[in-house]
Amino acid sequence: MKRLLTILILLFLSNTLFSQDYFEFPTSNALWNHIIVESMSPPYEWTVIDSLGQPITIGNQQYIEIYNVGLGTPYVVGAIREDTRLKKVYFHNFADEIVLYDFSLDLGDTIFYTTNLWYIMDYYKTVETIDSINICGQYRKRWHLRNSYLNMNDTWIEGIGSVFRYGLLYPNDPDIVLDGSTPYFGCFKHDTITYIDGSTCTGTCPCEGWLVHINEIAETDKEIILYPNPAKRLLHIDLQNSKTSYNYLEIYTYNGEQIQKQEVTSKENIELDLGFLTKGMYFIKLTGKDKVTLRKFVKVK
Repeated sequence: MKRLLTILILLFLSNTLFSQDYFEFPTSNALWNHIIVESMSPPYEWTVIDSLGQPITIGNQQYIEIYNVGLGTPYVVGAIREDTRLKKVYFHNFADEIVLYDFSLDLGDTIFYTTNLWYIMDYYKTVETIDSINICGQYRKRWHLRNSYLNMNDTWIEGIGSVFRYGLLYPNDPDIVLDGSTPYFGCFKHDTITYIDGSTCTGTCPCEGWLVHINEIAETDKEIILYPNPAKRLLHIDLQNSKTSYNYLEIYTYNGEQIQKQEVTSKENIELDLGFLTKGMYFIKLTGKDKVTLRKFVKVK
């Protein structure tokens, strides 16, 4: 009887400790942010955002491009794909492919990075502990690993990836630092799911800014009406109930890139032709003398 009770307790703890559903990687509308500090060369400190781009076929496999936005213009650093059956995420730099994440790993298991796409060396990570974390009401499985190179640690979260140092692509980097700098993971955002490293994102990370903007959109901008939303071609902005006189209107991508700016000449209604936009999520920014208003809209085909 005692043995049966022990087994039942262990099963209960197992069910409450780890999530029962597998959380897949996002395929759009996702951002990973980290900040690089203490570099010996200008600008000495800067932020980096990795974001998902367009679907792409490499060989006979379907991938999603990964864009890197740091110093200078955004550029594609590679592409990822996920095998949800095997719970593995693969990264391809258009020359070679590696297993970036293996979310089926158990305690003591090891994942080898034998090709390392930027440095000619081999290393591995070993799972030291596994637990779970509550992110926006979802309990997701979390792995704590130790890197064989420099004995550095790493933390993975199911459906997010690494939340340490370089974030998303960190498993592919064996901690080689060429300019004395140190990277710190900041945050992850996918639609309504947000994970923030509070010790890093204290006002210096881009994620802090646009997360605040998203909250403002939901809570304080009810006087501005956008319709239809989602929109196919035309988007109307109703300003009749607004107490603010706006001077400029800007459109931003989900990644914070400005793609249009125009003067506001009407105090009642603005009509925007969205024909030049691809489908996805965007932000409207209205700027007045004493107020800036942000609203979110979705462009569909």
